[in-house]
Amino acid sequence: MTLRGSIGRLAVFGGLCLASLPGRAEVPANGAVYMDAAYGAVESLMRAKPGTVTLPRLADPVDGRILADVWNAPAILGTAPYTAASIEALLGIIQKQTQVLQAYLLFSPDPAKQKPDAARNAVEFQDELTRSHEFRLKLVAASLQAMNDFGARLTAEEKTDARFQGLRQMRLGLMEIVTGSALALRNPALRPANQLMLARSFSDNAAALAAGIAPLDRKAVIDALQAAMPNLKQDAQKAISGFAATVSAAPCDGLCRLE
Repeated sequence: MTLRGSIGRLAVFGGLCLASLPGRAEVPANGAVYMDAAYGAVESLMRAKPGTVTLPRLADPVDGRILADVWNAPAILGTAPYTAASIEALLGIIQKQTQVLQAYLLFSPDPAKQKPDAARNAVEFQDELTRSHEFRLKLVAASLQAMNDFGARLTAEEKTDARFQGLRQMRLGLMEIVTGSALALRNPALRPANQLMLARSFSDNAAALAAGIAPLDRKAVIDALQAAMPNLKQDAQKAISGFAATVSAAPCDGLCRLE
């Protein structure tokens, strides 16, 4: 499944389920606006360097300040808990964050003559991609929490096959983001600091992720992360072990029970 396909699955849920959502959004009122502005600044920075052989880099003093805004979780996401009313905003933020990740993963210095080398880009731009994966894991956790709230608010009459199918499709799209982050952690060229950042993001979001995914998907994520363990330093291994323990012990309620 491509990144574009994953976003398509998320859009399905929006079309089927978001006719009217009760509750109070915990994404800041200006979170989506902040995300749009930050994304626009990064996009402008990329366009300002036509013909160059690289993209904006975190290590650059000027570029780094602009990039930091696009991953500013407190300003964009606010704090949990996330309710059903947050879903629409979260979907829009996920779309923008996926476009940022695509820009780095699918970069080519000469698109007309040279296809993107995703494997090379995953190493060259690992600082930027790690931040992107980390932020998207937070978004998945927030989205699953909001989806659980959505499901809990449905009346008997509102529990239609179309709505449940929309929930399944959105969860599938979110799971593809989780799987992509797990695969990124398996990159043997990932530096220890990036290993730890990504591993801790899994650990920090373990409870919210477990609450929203089915038992078979829980096992698949744990297995994918366990496959990365031989490449990880001890502190990153500890974080992944913590993730596995939390997910394995979590009860299966709400969205987790939706097969």
